Amino acid sequence: MVNSYADSLPLIQLSLKPRLCVLSEGEEVCRDTIEITWIAQKARSLCLYQDDTGSPLQCWDAAREGRYTIELAASENINFSLREKNEDTFLVTQAFEVVQESTKYRRRNRNPWSFF
Repeated sequence: MVNSYADSLPLIQLSLKPRLCVLSEGEEVCRDTIEITWIAQKARSLCLYQDDTGSPLQCWDAAREGRYTIELAASENINFSLREKNEDTFLVTQAFEVVQESTKYRRRNRNPWSFF
């Protein structure tokens, strides 16, 4: 069995709470506070990025875990990524999903031909 470069990297877990926002009919923007946490097997120097920003939201030096809280106003999905400090490759990415609730395609509880 051949180990790839990715297999030799220590595991990093990135999590978002909450990970999903469901917009009701008529709502256009999801406003929420997101808690982003990460844990690594060994100490790493990492930076957290949001996909539409060029500079990091937060960086940690020689840490095994990190926590960041952000207030969001989003109308579409947002990706958060961790990468090694001073490097361009993303190690792990997690998406905050924005879903529009659709009532017009919901199935009715009874058939239209039913009288009861």
